[in-house]
Amino acid sequence: MTFKKLSSFEIEYAPQYHFTKYISTRTKLQLVHLNNKSSPLVQGYFAVGTECPTDSGVPHTLEHLVFMGSQKYPYKGLLDTAGNLCMSNTNAWTATDQTVYTLTTAGWTGFKKLLPVYLDHLFYPTLTDDACTTEVYHMDPEDLSDKGVVFSEMAGIESQSWFITALAKQRLLFPEGSGYRSETGGLTPNLRVLTNDEIKEFHKQMYTPDNCCIIVTGNIPSEELVSLMEKFDEQLDPFTKSERKRPFIDTPASHIPNSLTETKEQTVAFPEDDESQGELSFSWITRPYMDHVKDQAVNLLVEYLTESPLAPFNKELIEIENPYATDVESWTDDFIRTISNISLKGVPTERLQETKQKALDLMKNHKVSLDRIRLVTENNKWDYVFKFEKNGDYMLAHMAITDFLYGDVDGRVLKESVQTLNDFDLLLSWSQEQWQTVYEEAFVKNLPVILIGKPSAELNEKIEKDNETRLKERAESLSDVKRHELKEALARAQMNNNATVPADVLESFEIDNPETSVTFTKTQSISCIQVPSNDKDSSLTDKIIKSKPNDFPLFIHFEHFPSQFIELHVALNADFVKNPELLPYYHVITELFSLPMKASDGSIVPFEDVVAQLKTETIDSFIGMGIDGHFSNLIDFKIECKADSYEKAVKWLKSALFDTVFDESRVSILLEKFYNSIVETKREGDQMMYSSMDRNLYTEASLKKSSDKLFVEPIIESVLNDIEDGLYTKKILPKLESLRGQLTEQLHRGHFLVFGDINKLEDVFEPWNLHFVPKINNSSTVKIDVPPTPSLAKNLSAVGKNPTKKTFITSTPASESTYMFALTSLPTDLHYLHPDFPKIYLAAVYLECVEGPFWKGIRGAGLAYGAYVSKMFESNMVGFNIYRASDAIASFEAGKQIVSEYATGKQSFEPILIKAAISSIINTIASSESNYFNVAINKYLNTFCKKRGPDFNTEILRRLEDVTSHDLKAVMSDIYTKMFDPKYGSVFIACHPSKTESIKGYFESLNYDVNVEEIFDEDDSEGDSEDDSEDEH
Repeated sequence: MTFKKLSSFEIEYAPQYHFTKYISTRTKLQLVHLNNKSSPLVQGYFAVGTECPTDSGVPHTLEHLVFMGSQKYPYKGLLDTAGNLCMSNTNAWTATDQTVYTLTTAGWTGFKKLLPVYLDHLFYPTLTDDACTTEVYHMDPEDLSDKGVVFSEMAGIESQSWFITALAKQRLLFPEGSGYRSETGGLTPNLRVLTNDEIKEFHKQMYTPDNCCIIVTGNIPSEELVSLMEKFDEQLDPFTKSERKRPFIDTPASHIPNSLTETKEQTVAFPEDDESQGELSFSWITRPYMDHVKDQAVNLLVEYLTESPLAPFNKELIEIENPYATDVESWTDDFIRTISNISLKGVPTERLQETKQKALDLMKNHKVSLDRIRLVTENNKWDYVFKFEKNGDYMLAHMAITDFLYGDVDGRVLKESVQTLNDFDLLLSWSQEQWQTVYEEAFVKNLPVILIGKPSAELNEKIEKDNETRLKERAESLSDVKRHELKEALARAQMNNNATVPADVLESFEIDNPETSVTFTKTQSISCIQVPSNDKDSSLTDKIIKSKPNDFPLFIHFEHFPSQFIELHVALNADFVKNPELLPYYHVITELFSLPMKASDGSIVPFEDVVAQLKTETIDSFIGMGIDGHFSNLIDFKIECKADSYEKAVKWLKSALFDTVFDESRVSILLEKFYNSIVETKREGDQMMYSSMDRNLYTEASLKKSSDKLFVEPIIESVLNDIEDGLYTKKILPKLESLRGQLTEQLHRGHFLVFGDINKLEDVFEPWNLHFVPKINNSSTVKIDVPPTPSLAKNLSAVGKNPTKKTFITSTPASESTYMFALTSLPTDLHYLHPDFPKIYLAAVYLECVEGPFWKGIRGAGLAYGAYVSKMFESNMVGFNIYRASDAIASFEAGKQIVSEYATGKQSFEPILIKAAISSIINTIASSESNYFNVAINKYLNTFCKKRGPDFNTEILRRLEDVTSHDLKAVMSDIYTKMFDPKYGSVFIACHPSKTESIKGYFESLNYDVNVEEIFDEDDSEGDSEDDSEDEH
């Protein structure tokens, strides 16, 4: 065998996973197989160690160009189109130290067809000058603006605060010549001058078999995988060097010292008209990767410092009166040595220095609480196991990538740290002195890099002026002849790149009967009343129904499958709230698990004790809109716990709903924290576009509108003023109690869900009978039925019901990119089982799939980073969705033309691409049901909320096969052309102020009524220094 086995072990706490690592004795190519018995997906992560000491962007541009064709398959988009046919999704990312290519496939059949083709692209890409022109950078010959997919991507982020501070951090932490110092995505000035020869040379140096690791996860035969890889390995050049040179590890300039010799501090500006809030970040060089126990200890200490209301940063800096910040975030950069980072967001600009000193003093003087660090460790241990049970393939793949870059070749450190829970158990035995020692080594004696990010309206103006000057200089310096040359070069590049893939090549990737080639994950559905989805022949179903107490008033639905854990949901219907003006207080309801609670003896339990006890008895808790993001007028109270904590978890749900105390001080602190965080939200262009949609498409009876941050901003400000004026008890508390009362008044019509191994629960009903039934009035007279599900379509505003002739533009100074959503209504009688539904669904996927019409005509032309059809079926709408546009107007025109050509018959539907779209849908279904818990939630939603049956996924695949090209053409004409027609549709846009006037003029010329919203009011600031792919965003 060419591939020698280096390591093989089962994950003890998740025995469905088995890890095996190999290395090619011929090429030194590494191969990892993570066998996962519980998922329909096969996933590939193809990792390359990429070290680049400059900001040229070579690693990132090469990542994009790999998809433009290989020596054997010299066709742009072949990999993605073939991927669609193979029920696969391809993607990639570039980080500071790695480029990783991904392949996610429904089943092994498609994966094994595509794997050698994908790897051929990786090792033998064409890297043509034409591909570099369109994909990386070119100048638009018409308006002389900068274009190119990579350029547009980087231009959209490099003026954002997080990007600016992260790059400044790298500059301070690492010396000149270090690959850790550079921006591997590429800074825009560098991308303008980057040559294809530089990219080719980087590929030659880095994309060698000995610097690559192929990681494959899924329930597949190891011998088949190894055999397939051995055949491919024969095509690669053998390893002939005396020893392997590893990026970073064998580069002296990239070595990371044990610590800094001095504190390094820098203030950096980021463009933003609202100068009221900045941010702070602290970064420390901590433990080496090989020291996995202490590395884990430091990671736990960071979580101890920042996560939960009990964490010192929250307790002393944020959740206080007159807070220093609105939020704290923490993360690690997993390099040769770990970089531990803590960031404070929403810091009042005039208090940045004060907050920095407060945070440093906190770190310097803090004594680690043994009780709390053990609580954090124990909770983190079980949270890790639970997440591993859900997404162990993803987690272990990422661990394997880090180990490939920095560990021993045989995977020794990975095995020691992952096979068992010994690291957690060892740390649980540590003394306070041991924790304090590691804490002081990492965060007190160790000196940090400190970044202070300050917003600057002046910098915003400078960027605008620089862009204007650049365009003006180009217009003056470029002759008509030169412009014509640019136009010809671009047209030639596009023509060469878009060469047609031979039909026989694509047909070779087709899979026979794709809808039956995948084994989907199954769970057993059991409702406590007789419903069609129950398995009447199941002994467990019979046992549960027979054990239900007499006159039990709750509809409880169980999904049964192998698991160590239980997931509970209580979803209450906001439609039952009679006073919509109460719904903005939803932002207090989401904090019920962190409020004081009334004990059974009538005493008040402080919120600190509530949070600590909740963490002890559960794994995680959450309150939010919608069940898994669907049906937003359901408020979902969710708890995850070990199976033996089932009764305690039910009690916690009851306590959150009925025993919480709306303490004035605590409510005030939480609302002020939320209110101050709104500034950060306003800096995100995509969030502002969706905010505009929520506020204009829905009524105040919908949480979509009533919880929207911009909608509630003046309301929360008024509430805080009332509290300051001493009116809490009189004005605010009655509203909070009324909202809670109206939400729970019809408790018996809530959705109660229990997911996990039901056989591990002694009595599934008794906890509910004990804690919830007494809260229901006249419970013995209640007749159990399937609870109602709130419909978004019933809460549409006048604009939402008839979205015509309107364009809403939101000016977002902190976001360079443009985001756009052009939507139209669907027929009012459309439902999931309607005969037209498969046609509408398939047409959308045909348009948006990778290397489909939108991908080629919009992304491929460098007009935007992404173009999609959003399927808002709950709201009875569909929309043309543009993400990070460099040219929103051209994107709209291109989308309009593409749809029109299909609607009129000028462009024909390609049978092979229709098959690819169907296969893409199969991949989407498999991805959405990649673990038991996801299957459980989808089955419940399908059966009882969407009312399309537990077998809808199977049924829709059968119905899609019956859709014809004629059907698709009719749908394009009847529905999708209306997205671009003011008589039938409306448009929502978020863009930089410099683009507002041109976009406004364009849509006015199309006879839209245009409304422009400025989210930043300069005068106000001066006075206040303080899927199944349904895309309901």
